[in-house]
Amino acid sequence: MSQCFNPSSAAAFPSAVTGADPGGRGRLQCRVAVDIVSTFLGVPAADILSERRAQAPVARARHVAMYLSHVAFQLSLNAVAAGFGRDRTSVSYAVARIEDERDDRGFDAMLSRMEALAQSCRRLAVPGAGEGDF
Repeated sequence: MSQCFNPSSAAAFPSAVTGADPGGRGRLQCRVAVDIVSTFLGVPAADILSERRAQAPVARARHVAMYLSHVAFQLSLNAVAAGFGRDRTSVSYAVARIEDERDDRGFDAMLSRMEALAQSCRRLAVPGAGEGDF
């Protein structure tokens, strides 16, 4: 993957790109997580971000993206909920569900690669930024 975030897809979160709202960075980080999960799992980002209830593969991808947003980008559950248009309890459920799935070695290895990529994007997003700056 040559880039962490596709600027052409920024229309989904215009305020995150322009910095117009104070929660913009959290939304941008959620979008980066969605793009990473979309690439790894082959589920379109638009489906992951959809407000509709989804079939199992899309719901699982959404849960992974929420988990990645919370763990790799260190966003609060409330920030992740805002980034995905969900409530905090939905995010809490998603994070717990994905954590339980880490017992599967193959899934854990794939999730570890996603986390490493997300953490790399986090470090590279702001040149010279420290670990907690993005």
